[in-house]
Amino acid sequence: MIVRTQESKSQGSLFAFIDLLFLMVAFLVLLIFFMQLKKTSAESELENVQRELEESTQKQSALEETLNRLAPVLEQFTVRQHREAEKRRAAAAKEIRRRSRATERVVYTISKDGTVVYNNRVYTLAQFKVLIDNMRKTKWIRFRGTATPDTPFGLVVAQRRVLLENSNEFDTYWDNLTTPQEKSEKAEAK
Repeated sequence: MIVRTQESKSQGSLFAFIDLLFLMVAFLVLLIFFMQLKKTSAESELENVQRELEESTQKQSALEETLNRLAPVLEQFTVRQHREAEKRRAAAAKEIRRRSRATERVVYTISKDGTVVYNNRVYTLAQFKVLIDNMRKTKWIRFRGTATPDTPFGLVVAQRRVLLENSNEFDTYWDNLTTPQEKSEKAEAK
């Protein structure tokens, strides 16, 4: 006799379902792993950016502190530069004004009694100063003063100081020993 065994049902569809379920779980695990990896990477980048921001903020605050300390020095430097530029401009303007005015040479002699001889006329110091002040309005004056040896030196210096006071002019020559005539005679002899 032949015994018949019972046929068993195919389990193939169950295996396929288990395989599919396993693949889905593996996919979800990989997806979670990559998401976690991306999150870690993003957190690390965020920490780097925060650290860089903190460092730049510290550098900026240090820079601001340094600039605050240097601000008075910088201001003094710019003020000093401005003053020097103003002085240079004033000196240049003064030089232009000086060159634009004519120059006159005034040769005078101080006598021992304190009078001034100019162009063969005798003036008191006050009269001579008025004459010089009127000349200064239109011309620059080059002084050449002389005095005889017996004229007190203090008198010569005092009169010279009065004539040159605040004039921006100067004596081109001062001789307390000889008169202009003696000088001209010596010049002619040479």
